[in-house]
Amino acid sequence: MSEENGVGWRLIRRSLLLRRRSLAVLAAWSGLEAVPAMASGLLVAKAIDEGFLRGDVLTGLSGLAALLLAYAVGAVASRFTFPVVGAIVEPLRDDLLHGVVSGVVHGSGDMADGSAIARATQQVESVRKAVATLLNGMRRFLFTLAAATFGLTALAPEIVWLTMPPVLVAGLLFAALLRRLVRRQRAAISANERVAGEVAGALVGHRDITAFGREEKIVATVTAALAAERAAQQRLARATATRSVITAVGGQLPLLCLLFGAPWLMSRGITVGALVGAATYVSTHLEPVMRMLTEVIGGSGLQLAVTVRRLAEADPARRPTTGGPEAVPEGTEIVVEDLEFAYGAGAEPVLRNLSFTLPENGHLAIVGPSGIGKSTLAVLLAGLAVPDRGRIRVGGTAPDLLPTARRREHIVLVPQESYVFSGTVEENLRYLNPGAGERELGVAVQEVGAENLIAGLGGMHAQVEPERLSAGEKQLIGLSRAYVSQAHVVILDEASCHLDPVAEAKAELAFRSRPGTLIVIAHRASSALRAEQILLLDGTRASFADHRHLVESSELYAELVGHSSQTVGFQR
Repeated sequence: MSEENGVGWRLIRRSLLLRRRSLAVLAAWSGLEAVPAMASGLLVAKAIDEGFLRGDVLTGLSGLAALLLAYAVGAVASRFTFPVVGAIVEPLRDDLLHGVVSGVVHGSGDMADGSAIARATQQVESVRKAVATLLNGMRRFLFTLAAATFGLTALAPEIVWLTMPPVLVAGLLFAALLRRLVRRQRAAISANERVAGEVAGALVGHRDITAFGREEKIVATVTAALAAERAAQQRLARATATRSVITAVGGQLPLLCLLFGAPWLMSRGITVGALVGAATYVSTHLEPVMRMLTEVIGGSGLQLAVTVRRLAEADPARRPTTGGPEAVPEGTEIVVEDLEFAYGAGAEPVLRNLSFTLPENGHLAIVGPSGIGKSTLAVLLAGLAVPDRGRIRVGGTAPDLLPTARRREHIVLVPQESYVFSGTVEENLRYLNPGAGERELGVAVQEVGAENLIAGLGGMHAQVEPERLSAGEKQLIGLSRAYVSQAHVVILDEASCHLDPVAEAKAELAFRSRPGTLIVIAHRASSALRAEQILLLDGTRASFADHRHLVESSELYAELVGHSSQTVGFQR
């Protein structure tokens, strides 16, 4: 078992062992629930042999009445098992959720992957459901198998020799199949995630894809991913079909063996009632629990094995390190050398041969036509994507190699659509810097220009309802949060496009007066005019200079600035 798998399984095992008393209570109720499985065949045999075949109807009906009573006891016991299972499984969910969400929040801290918490929560819920299903299925299988075996042995040991071998063979075959099932389940999930990744990449970069005419290549890449997913699902379906054959061997073959062996059994003195009782055990208890075993382990068991692995892989606290000392950025100088990046294998690069150096505490505006790759560059500078070629250094360190917690301390990317969560204003502002004091929050709000918004919401302790905020109000909260952070490099990706020009200028000047480096994906020409350096992306080459030199040397830049008249937006 790998280290990452071991961590998840140890957590589950530890949580279950902490509830040994509940497990003991569950075992007791499960024993009572298995009373019908133990008594049914014996009572049927008694009713036939000692009652109906002898003409003693009363004795026969008494045996059937006892059988009904046994089933009533089993039903009542089954009713009481559910709350006990809940008492075991619900704390497991809480333990997992606490550990994993803490890892996602405190380990990464940013919302670069806005679905991280939701994905982790969904996976934990999948683990809870799978454990509950497995616990229910396995206890019923074990207690029913033990009870039925006891009943068959009490009827006649010879019956056990005939009926149990197929059950054992089916169990061994299923155990051998499990490893293949797990591999194919993982492969199917990985293929599905690859499809999701390719589609998400195409959606995120659709402007750049359209601008460079790469639609056919992206469609081909997504089509190939879909074909791989279909093949993986077909392989999984074939393995699942094999599981169905094994279920038939363990569930149906014992009854056939009993029927074919009936003459031999009767020759050894086995009564008709015992044969019917044995058939009762096999058809009403062994066959259903064998089917349940393969379906539960082949379904929920596989889901649990795969989900525990995925959960461990997603936990930032458990991701493997390089083994060397943790990289620590020194300063805020940004160096980009021969950078190349494309969306998907075989696609034309969005950025190619891009090089520039932004000095310590610099102020850069990135401009260019729609779909040229400005937002893509912002994501790369923030360390949220890995260059295909070339390198990026922020403070002498590749940002994508920084541990997420360290990266958020040094770099913050504020996107166009700012994320605001339900909670207080104070909680939203402190998200990137939990230790910030009230004075720091007040200064940030004042500097960015969000004081009227915060006052209108009811102050720092007021509850925020994200759905009631406008896009501009969300941007002000996002900008204030970034200001409160301890990051030395701030990247504003059209983070103020929903503000009016005066409010945008106030926010940008606030970040410029703050220590560190500021990079702005310009929405208006005024943002470029405020910057010390400007990076112009035009698809064939990049120009890095100040405003005056670009106006003189670049017709595209002059057209963009002149057309926008300092107020009309540069389009992404």
